[in-house]
Amino acid sequence: MSKESRIFDGWLTRYKINRGLSLYELESVLEVDRPINIPLMDKGLIRVNSVFVEFIDRFFFLRGWATMGFLPFAIAWSYFAFLFGSTIYVPPSDGAGLSFEHILSGWIATIIIVVFLVVMCVFGLCRDFFCYTYYPIRFNRENRKVYVFRHNKKNGVLTLEWNKVFWFIGRSRDGSRYIYDLRGHVLDDEKIVRYTFAVGQYGETQAEILQHWETIRLYMEESPAALPYPPLALSLSTQPTLRNCLLIQMGWLVSGRSPVVLLFGVVWGFFRWLALKTCRQPRWPADIEAACQIPANDPYRQTEPLRAGEFPDFGEAEELRQSEYIREARAAAEAYEQARSKANAS
Repeated sequence: MSKESRIFDGWLTRYKINRGLSLYELESVLEVDRPINIPLMDKGLIRVNSVFVEFIDRFFFLRGWATMGFLPFAIAWSYFAFLFGSTIYVPPSDGAGLSFEHILSGWIATIIIVVFLVVMCVFGLCRDFFCYTYYPIRFNRENRKVYVFRHNKKNGVLTLEWNKVFWFIGRSRDGSRYIYDLRGHVLDDEKIVRYTFAVGQYGETQAEILQHWETIRLYMEESPAALPYPPLALSLSTQPTLRNCLLIQMGWLVSGRSPVVLLFGVVWGFFRWLALKTCRQPRWPADIEAACQIPANDPYRQTEPLRAGEFPDFGEAEELRQSEYIREARAAAEAYEQARSKANAS
C-alpha cells in the first residue's frame, strides 16, 4: 500500500490514522502564531461574521464524481450479469444436454458478478447519495474552537481546540502530480494521529494553501478587521439547485472553454445535482449554535448567496475591486511558488 496520501483519501478512501507523523508532515507544519507574508485568498468560505467563519469540506467540488465514474462500470457489469444469467438454462451449442456443472457454473458466475455490482454501487452511492450536501468546518474566534461536522447523530461534531490541532499543508498524489490542501490532524498525548480532516478546496500549489491558511489564521489570531472586506467576500453557494450544480462544475473545470470540457462540465453538474438532491443539509447541534450567536447588526456579517458566483453585498465598484484583488493575489501566489521552487532547487 502506498505511504502517500491519495487524491480521494478522506472521501472514497480513508485517511491513514493510528500512526506517527511523517517527515513531510513535520516539515509542512503551520504555526498559529507565525504570520505568512502573502495576500489572502480563501478556498471555500461559505459564512463569515465577527464570531465565526465556516468553510466547505475538501470534496465539495468533487460531489457527483463517484456516481459518474462508477456508472460505466455498473452498466458493463450489469450487462455481464444479464449475459450469464440468461444463458444458465440454455443448452450448449455443441448439442450436449444441460449438465449440473453447466448450471452450477452459470449460477456461480452470475452471483459473483451481481455481488460485485452491488458492492460497487453501494460504495459509490454511499459517498455521493443519501448523505449530506456538504460537511462544514467552523472556526469560532471567541471561544477558540474548531467544529468539524461529520453527521447529525450523537457525537456527530468534533470539537477541537484551535491551537491544539496539528495544522499542515496536506499533499496528495494525483497521477504524476501533487495537489495540496489545508489539513488538520488530531493527535493524542503520544503524538499519534487519531483523526484527520481537510478544510476548503484543494489547490495546485502550496502557495494557494498558504493564502487560504493565512486567511483563517489572521481571523482567529487577530480580528475580522485584519481581513480585506471587500474584496474577500462570499460567492460560493451550497444550495443544491441544478443551476448551482452546473455553475459550480462548469466554472471550476472550464478554463479554455472547449466544447468537450463544457460538455463534461454539464454532465458532471447533472450527476452532482442528482446526488445532492438525495442528501440532507448539515445541521449544527443546539449547543454549538448557542456558542456561535451572531450579534445584531454585525458589521462583518455577509449575506450568503443563493446562486453560485454572485456577490449579494457588492455593487459594481466592489466587484471590480474584488476581481482586481484576485488577479493580484494569484500573481503573488505564482511569484511565491516560483521563488520557493528556485530556493529548493539551489
